Amino acid sequence: MDFFQFYVKTGIFLIVTIILGTFYFFILLAFYRWRQSIGPKLVQFYSKICLLIFRVEIEQVKDYQAFEKNKKGMLIISNHVSFLDIFVLSALFGSVFVSKAEVKYYPIIGQIAWLMGVIFLNRNASNERLRVLSTIANKCSTRTLVVFPQGTTSRITERMPFKRGIFKVIELNPDISLLPITLYYKDDMEIAWNKPQSFKENAMRICAKKRIHIKVSIHKSVTIDDYRGKTTPQICMMVEKTVLEPLEREYREG
Repeated sequence: MDFFQFYVKTGIFLIVTIILGTFYFFILLAFYRWRQSIGPKLVQFYSKICLLIFRVEIEQVKDYQAFEKNKKGMLIISNHVSFLDIFVLSALFGSVFVSKAEVKYYPIIGQIAWLMGVIFLNRNASNERLRVLSTIANKCSTRTLVVFPQGTTSRITERMPFKRGIFKVIELNPDISLLPITLYYKDDMEIAWNKPQSFKENAMRICAKKRIHIKVSIHKSVTIDDYRGKTTPQICMMVEKTVLEPLEREYREG
């Protein structure tokens, strides 16, 4: 049964991705000048379809008004659980992501990501992080960007720490703000992708679920004023606590 669900859902996902991806590629080329404005909206529509394919139900979005107050000039800081996170955040916020450099060379998806302005990070280059921070600081003024500071997916019980480098971005551009977001999947132990599990094994477990329930909590934004008298590691710890503590409460109560 798991195999059947896996092949049906991934088959539909691949067909949708190829059809829409090819269409999007030519749209973005045709409207190249406006590609970074229309690209996130196209991917937002695609992400909503993907959530339907994988039967993901967003049960609750807590304090969405915190995002609506200032849709631009915002960097979303979220915990990272699954590949589904990208569809959830894109569907809700029309966001652009910071991605590993390899994605740029994926067929169709990589070209679309490049056209719409996804920021690529080469983790093996020693001088890459400063360039990425500068790019985020500049591009965040006009778009909503997403970063997963844990750097990898994990379960609630693992409590992967946040990497503090990204929290220097406000010092480069004081006009932007950080928006901490908590993603809580009710079946976290099954949904979360963690080692040594392969991507296929994780995808099969996700496809086997008849319905996936998620709650999204949007917290108070962090601005340059919150940096007064604090070090970057202190800001990192503050945001990490804001994002991860609600997960632990939900896990204990669930």
